[in-house]
Amino acid sequence: MKKTLFTLSLLAALMFCGCNDAFDPGNPPEEPLIRPGGIVDRIFKREDSKPLMLTPSEEEKAYAQMGADFAQKLFGKLCLEAEPNKNVCISPLSLEIALGMLANGVDDEACAELLDSIAGKGVTLDALNAWYHKLRDALESTNNVCLANAIWTQKGYPINADFINVNKTYYDAEVSSLDFKKTQKARNTICQWAYDHTYGNLRELNLPINAGTRIVAANATWFGAEWAIPFKADSTRKDTFVLSSGEEQTVDMMQNKSYYHYAEASSYRLLSMDFVYQNFSLLIALPLEGFSTNDILPAIDWNQQLSSKEIILHLPKFQFKTSYELLTPLQELGIRKVMQRPLVNINPELILHFINQDVSVRIDENGAEMAAVTEWGNLRTSLGDNTPRPEPINFFVDHPFVFAVRDNKSHNILFIGKVESIEEN
Repeated sequence: MKKTLFTLSLLAALMFCGCNDAFDPGNPPEEPLIRPGGIVDRIFKREDSKPLMLTPSEEEKAYAQMGADFAQKLFGKLCLEAEPNKNVCISPLSLEIALGMLANGVDDEACAELLDSIAGKGVTLDALNAWYHKLRDALESTNNVCLANAIWTQKGYPINADFINVNKTYYDAEVSSLDFKKTQKARNTICQWAYDHTYGNLRELNLPINAGTRIVAANATWFGAEWAIPFKADSTRKDTFVLSSGEEQTVDMMQNKSYYHYAEASSYRLLSMDFVYQNFSLLIALPLEGFSTNDILPAIDWNQQLSSKEIILHLPKFQFKTSYELLTPLQELGIRKVMQRPLVNINPELILHFINQDVSVRIDENGAEMAAVTEWGNLRTSLGDNTPRPEPINFFVDHPFVFAVRDNKSHNILFIGKVESIEEN
């Protein structure tokens, strides 16, 4: 039987759809969280953040740890393949949700292989679906995370109702139909949805749909939060950031002196910066002299014991965007059957041909905003007692580093990246 061209795309919190300059956002939503002048109060206010009410079971903690381990392997592979001085960032959360939706459309063997990789051996699809549903409800209740899922099908094309229903039930997917023969109009519709659900961060998507497309599924993931300990804008100064190549950049260096959670390892130092309510943290792994970001990647333990230390922190403001085709790297990490077999629980005519992700990152004095798009488819502590206070530790981020954003309950990694250059690339 002739294989029908089909596309499923998952937006995880950021950017690229094959939209071009002709894309008209129509009635644009409110502006993004982080702006050059700071956080826009009508989008997000400090007092709007709520505590993260999440109590994962031991099994669910194991899912999160397995997902983090898999993300670390994928991230390491992308870092090693990246061009010199190029920043890297992916959203494991976005990818996992995208793959979770996909798992409901494949045969049992392909599903088991996929789940073994991202959640652990023996995990059932029902259990994973329930975990993502529980996780989504908890993350969104903080008002720091926005997750949205959607499915568009070709008008009149048969799609397995069970696939639609399970994604509506567990992933709260919106479902509607499009005429993909009118490709640009269909693309604009999906881009508009992405734009609306990522607070304007997504204006373009790497979305290679065409007249043969029969289905597109999308997940949009957005994260935004203020620091628990904000930086003062008037303390930001021009300073030097030294790239791995030895090239120097003049950057806006934020400064703060406070207590942060901190640890030292043999090849790097690790600092944890909490966001409001301590729901989420930004962790920074800063290589010691003589080590590069790629050198320390295999050694980084994001869950190692940290202790509260007085820190003189210097951190550059930065923002960048990335885009990756993940089909081949995922195959090299053991997810193969999903790519080789028909999507029998969607429609046996359909075969997966691509998995892409695009990410946007912005850090400034007020906080952080991150977004990602994952697409898949086919084309063909204690502060101490009264002992003398030690001298504060100088944590000067003036050279390339690795970072991660995670929740502090299940330790699910939302984003992980490395910064080789501060200038946007």
